[in-house]
Amino acid sequence: MSELNTLPPVARKVYHPCKKCEVERYQVVLAHTNSKTARLECEVCHTKNTLKVGTPAKNSKKKTASKSSRGGHKVRWEELTQNASQDPAPYNMREAFEVETLIDHPKFGLGVVTALTTNSIQVVFEDQERSLVHNRQ
Repeated sequence: MSELNTLPPVARKVYHPCKKCEVERYQVVLAHTNSKTARLECEVCHTKNTLKVGTPAKNSKKKTASKSSRGGHKVRWEELTQNASQDPAPYNMREAFEVETLIDHPKFGLGVVTALTTNSIQVVFEDQERSLVHNRQ
């Protein structure tokens, strides 16, 4: 973690801690909000972060999403679960799932598979989208 004395130019990448990922990542400078701060966007999770010049960067703790950011995600989850025609299948990493399958995860609750690869599935849950293992032999 390095201390910056001047704001990097807009569209430049900087190595800065991400609040959501909880590690340092390359982030793109979106805008200068004033003479000492800039808005950043994490390249991995697309979370918006703030860069302040003249102060050392701190490792940030993971925080829960605000109600406003959860609202849009919850609407998508509700639409997907209402459109599902089958009963939820219990999640098991050894099972193979298909897109639009309704699953019941013991920790995350009801979710809908939105994408898949050979060994992983993207599942939209009520609180957020997660990547889970499937088809494990």
